[in-house]
Amino acid sequence: MRILTPLRSASLGLLVVALASVICGAQSGSLTLDQIVSRMQQARAADRDRGLAYTVTREYQLAAEGASQPMSDVVAEVSYFPPGEKQYVIVKSEGKERGAAIVRRVLDHEAAMTAHWQPYALTPQNYDFALMGHDAIDGHDCYLLQLSPKREAPELVRGKAWIDASDFEVRRIAGETAKNPSFWVKNLNVTINYAQVKGVWLETSTQAVAEIRFAGPHVLTSQELDVRRATLSARATKPHPPGHHGDIAADAASWIAH
Repeated sequence: MRILTPLRSASLGLLVVALASVICGAQSGSLTLDQIVSRMQQARAADRDRGLAYTVTREYQLAAEGASQPMSDVVAEVSYFPPGEKQYVIVKSEGKERGAAIVRRVLDHEAAMTAHWQPYALTPQNYDFALMGHDAIDGHDCYLLQLSPKREAPELVRGKAWIDASDFEVRRIAGETAKNPSFWVKNLNVTINYAQVKGVWLETSTQAVAEIRFAGPHVLTSQELDVRRATLSARATKPHPPGHHGDIAADAASWIAH
């Protein structure tokens, strides 16, 4: 039998303590679901409190699913002025007029949400959350949360949310709306991507796929072509109604609500 000297026994004991410390530290450093959701809410609140005015140039395309070319191509300039005012103007519209009408509907809905965005935000008041694990988006490690809406509403999504593990910003929301926005839409699936651009955290692209009765599946996509900081002096004399700060899935979900 091999006998350890007191010195080696002490060294082995210190090694065991060190390993235990590392393991316990790793365990204590892991976050619970409640902590992840809380930090996500803190990140969203910090974005709103930052109060940055900006203007985005956004392109919308409407097409039948599988079509090689869109039936409508619309470009809009959307400006946000803190704490809750949003204006927009259509700068280009090509193809069927239906596309421009849908884009105006989307932007009007986006504008109208400013006074009551809270009922549709990613909060425990509106969702039950479950931690599904980790996933990566564009090289960013994310917590993957399952979203279960607490009520049926077109603005709520039954699906998943990707929360950045480093800053707890929402990087993606994807799923089916908790309620179809109208009789004419049998299913509506949305995907919304978020990123920081020029110091502003905003949605950078969206996709809404709707199964329309008697017309088949149609797809509305949007992407940011340009983002620039704005000033309060840039506010129009007669702005469109106030708008919210891109905190929910309502914009993509409402495109064919009526």
